[in-house]
Amino acid sequence: MQRFDCLKAIAPMLNDELVVANLANTATEWRAVRPHEGNLYFVGMGMVTPIAIGLSLALPHRGVLALDGDGGILFEMSVLGTLAQTAPKNLCVVVLDNEGYVSTGKWASSASLSRGPVDIAAVARACGIENVTTARTVDEFVASVEAGLTREVGPSVIVAKIDESQAFVGTSLMDSKENKYRFIRYIEQLENTTILRPSSREHGEPPKPDPVFSPVGQDDPFAEILVDGLRENMIDFVVGLPSSGFAAAQARCMDDQSIRYVGVANEGTGFGLCAGAWLGGKLPAAVVENFGLFAGIYQLLRGHYTLGIPLLIVSEYRGDAGETEFFGDSGDMTEPLLTATRINHRVVRTLGELKPAIRDGLRWMNFGLRPYAVLPSFDLTRPRPAEG
Repeated sequence: MQRFDCLKAIAPMLNDELVVANLANTATEWRAVRPHEGNLYFVGMGMVTPIAIGLSLALPHRGVLALDGDGGILFEMSVLGTLAQTAPKNLCVVVLDNEGYVSTGKWASSASLSRGPVDIAAVARACGIENVTTARTVDEFVASVEAGLTREVGPSVIVAKIDESQAFVGTSLMDSKENKYRFIRYIEQLENTTILRPSSREHGEPPKPDPVFSPVGQDDPFAEILVDGLRENMIDFVVGLPSSGFAAAQARCMDDQSIRYVGVANEGTGFGLCAGAWLGGKLPAAVVENFGLFAGIYQLLRGHYTLGIPLLIVSEYRGDAGETEFFGDSGDMTEPLLTATRINHRVVRTLGELKPAIRDGLRWMNFGLRPYAVLPSFDLTRPRPAEG
């Protein structure tokens, strides 16, 4: 079956659902059959389903449809585990599986793993997702999507086995940032809320007062101060991958009723969830070590930087204090990498600097609509015993 026929068949079924669409011809074909402000187009490989999960968690009453591809799912398969763990009933994930990277050219080297032994539907079931179907005809596909959009059996994963044909229906007349703004304004109108707030600096308004910080003493534990700083700055969505330096802080986030904490198996997936959560009106942060920052740099550039989506990153600065463990060399790479990728950052070496750094980072990221990194020193997250 052909992708365009599948998309054309399900377009009339949608009402006010939000749609996150893959790159290239998937996006242009979907735009042709459902031109709508509730579509987010041309989302990068490996980012479609994470952003859709973040959106569905931020707006649990709103239906969300992800139009992903086999290449995108195979790029970051741990997202299926995250989908099973978070279990948003309002999310339907469609994997348009043509068993190849057709947009890059129909070469032998462009075959995806799903053309071989990898069964994406079986992997999804193995991750714990119950509602998984494989559609080989348009009728099967329509029935599966219809069931997935009921929001009663979700999350749903539908693997649509399509051929390599493409419908050339024209190109997009707007870039990704314009699309993002239209998408946000549509959600704001739909939800009667404000997501994208103009800078007070641009509009001549007096600056807002600083948040009221609870007292910080040198005996206060790092984890308590960090989570207090996130909460006091209205952070309400946090992702993280378990890290020994952040374990206590991540546990506090899990127990905090004002914060939705999502554990992920890959930091890049977490950054994608944060992008979707921000689009849905949340204020997200990622609490990761600097090796995790390295692992997710693609998602930061492909999603947050390209689309202009802010994110507060709190990254343990391993390797900055002369430690000799296996990760010591990463200290030499952290700041140069952030500088090269134009991600502003601030190193924090005392407990008293931590909350102001979070506050200033939020100001910058919201003004510039880009990620900002706060780097607590390794000596701060894991203080060494005094000598003697």
